[in-house]
Amino acid sequence: MKVSREWLNEWIPNEVPVSELAEKITRGGIEVDEIIDYTAEVKNLVVGYVKTVEQHPEADRLRICQVDTGEETHQIICGAPNVKADSYVVVCKVGGRLPGGIKIKRAKLRGEVSEGMICSLEELGIKEDQVPAEYQNGIFMFQEEKMAGEDALAALLLDDQVMEFDLTPNRKDALSMAGAAYETRALFGGEVALPAHAVEDGTGSSALEIRNADTEAVPFYGARIVTGVAIAPSPTWMQMRLIKAGIRPINNVVDISNYVLLEFGQPLHMFDRDQIGSDEIVTRYAHENEKMTTLDGRERKLESGDIVITNGSEPIALAGVMGGEFSEVTDQTTSVVIESAVFNPVSIRRTSGRLNLRSEASARFEKGVSHEFVLKALDRAALLLTQYAGGTVASSVLSSGELDVEDTTINITKAFINSHLGMELETAEIQETLSKLGLSTAVDGDALEVSVPSRRDDLKIKQDITEEVARIYGYDALPSSMPDTSTTSGKLTDEQKKTRTIRHQLESLGLSQAINYALTSREKAEQFNELEGTVELLMPMSEDHAVLRKSMIPHLVDNVVYNRNRQQKDVQFYEIGRIFQSNGTGVLPEEREMLAGVITGEMNRTDWLGTKVPADFFAAKGIVESVFAKLGLGDSIRYEQSSRFDTMHPGRTADVLLDNERIGTIGELHPKYAQQNDLDRTAVFEIDLDRLLSVKQGNIFYDQLSRYPSITRDIALVVDRTVAADTLVRTVETAAGKHLVDVFVFDVYEGDNMEAGKKSVALRLTYLNKEHTLTDEEIEKQHTPVLEALVANGAQIR
Repeated sequence: MKVSREWLNEWIPNEVPVSELAEKITRGGIEVDEIIDYTAEVKNLVVGYVKTVEQHPEADRLRICQVDTGEETHQIICGAPNVKADSYVVVCKVGGRLPGGIKIKRAKLRGEVSEGMICSLEELGIKEDQVPAEYQNGIFMFQEEKMAGEDALAALLLDDQVMEFDLTPNRKDALSMAGAAYETRALFGGEVALPAHAVEDGTGSSALEIRNADTEAVPFYGARIVTGVAIAPSPTWMQMRLIKAGIRPINNVVDISNYVLLEFGQPLHMFDRDQIGSDEIVTRYAHENEKMTTLDGRERKLESGDIVITNGSEPIALAGVMGGEFSEVTDQTTSVVIESAVFNPVSIRRTSGRLNLRSEASARFEKGVSHEFVLKALDRAALLLTQYAGGTVASSVLSSGELDVEDTTINITKAFINSHLGMELETAEIQETLSKLGLSTAVDGDALEVSVPSRRDDLKIKQDITEEVARIYGYDALPSSMPDTSTTSGKLTDEQKKTRTIRHQLESLGLSQAINYALTSREKAEQFNELEGTVELLMPMSEDHAVLRKSMIPHLVDNVVYNRNRQQKDVQFYEIGRIFQSNGTGVLPEEREMLAGVITGEMNRTDWLGTKVPADFFAAKGIVESVFAKLGLGDSIRYEQSSRFDTMHPGRTADVLLDNERIGTIGELHPKYAQQNDLDRTAVFEIDLDRLLSVKQGNIFYDQLSRYPSITRDIALVVDRTVAADTLVRTVETAAGKHLVDVFVFDVYEGDNMEAGKKSVALRLTYLNKEHTLTDEEIEKQHTPVLEALVANGAQIR
């Protein structure tokens, strides 16, 4: 809502600076987003009278104007196609300034002197879409006679500042000048003066009948008929107030309906009486699949929840949203029916949302209009039509239904207010604060009975009254206190600490964090996982955002592709986020926190040493193992070769097992899948982070370093190519005695001099006794069972 300071002063005089006014309104609960100052940067702007207009001898599109600016007549060259003699215009004199830092100087245009500039509204800071059609692509001309030389800003009502209110949904009362005036009264005092709205009823009888077929849809419908209307531009002052409020002027009849809407917050609609097509107006819910053509020329298919205004047989308007095409006011209109009604706000909200038809009127009807202003707005519009459209009120108010204009009451006590605000207000102070809002109170001891007028029907419960007291009394007056420090001090949970450790570790290894949408396409949702079912959106933004992801790897691959397409060849990303597993229709999905990563190109490149690490399976496995080591889980993790996903390389993919439970996957992308995405060798990993963080670590015990040397033994084995090295390591660990402290694979050979289907695997075993130096006999006693176990499991000792 844009509130003009000049217009507001007509409702309630107030002399405080606009900055102070905006500050106090903001502190009172209505945020003022912006103050638009039309006087900023403007200098030497006067009203000019155009005496003569002649064609420029050297330019077809330029005209030489002799303009009286009060003190003298100046020659001004103007290129506007609509400039004409005997008109009053806005002139910026030599030495003047316009918004945007434009300075006006004496100049020569094609050999002719120009002393000043005749201005358009756009050049005065008015947005193009708010300029009346007759002045677009041309200069502005006053509708009324003015005095040459007078202040043009004052004549245009632009010596003004406009406050833009950012209203919360509960403050619908401030969607009007009346609401802004009552708010100003509450904060600064004074009395609100409503604009003149009394109108004499016509002496003739009306042939128009009003009937509400459904009082739930339309609790009240009122109308007046004004005849003898002449369509013309509205007066300049009305046009400028509409422009400052962000509404483009059209003609006097349409402008009056918009002007009254801004005054009282009550939307109106004007029908051409002669085009209604009958002698009755009937309001009802629409029939299913009923059709009508709205003012924008589009045929609309209606639903049974839409409210329509009909002529008894067919719709002539979509209630509260948009009028019908054939009953609109045109230049030939001479008789007008003014509509002022109360519609079901829920129905209006659904209709405007479904048809995407949002307007100033629908925004107010959606929140519910004040019954107090329904008839006042109707009478005000009729009065303005008689004054500025030459109309005559034909009859009294025509209506159907009832208006609820009775005050509602809320009972509250001083103790309730003080206990909620932490204050010690007296009953008289509370009563005075509420009276500033126009809420009368009846006092009985500490109890108050608050009467709430219909314009503030957002006040419904005791807490609303308490909030109003705090708001008007001043939030700054609320007592401050130190927080209770007896509660437990805040700290990170064990899961949060571990998550930070994981982030720090991955970033220290050169990975950057990625954050992707949880929404993906149906095709990508099926990749890199074996989860059953998919959680689909009812109304997706696009096919690429139609379902919730079941793996984070597809999006990380997209991130790599995006970077590779921008010449970033070495890319390493990780992401911590959630995947979603469907539990069936009507049941919330299961959410799992996951850790995923992707690497491609080269890692740890040092050009001066000529070293680098390829981003392959082993690099990804090393990254993941470093995370496990940081979490103290290295001894609980093992790996098994896997070929479960057709998007992963069948020979370079492994499942990650925690205590023999699969918690994730590490591997390289399948060459075909990588090629489809224009990628080189790329490795990925995805780990169930919830399962990882669920492992609780006990106390850490440290051992003294051994004073005795360790002994190593190497074993060279020939095994089938299908035997995993991990299987051999597990066999050794099971068969060895207590002094085995380490075993690892240090060589694998497949090639010449090796039997087909076989491979050579070399293991290094480390033995250590922390109490004394091991002898050869002790080592052989523990090493021999290891060799026997390996042979028993099909290995040959080389």
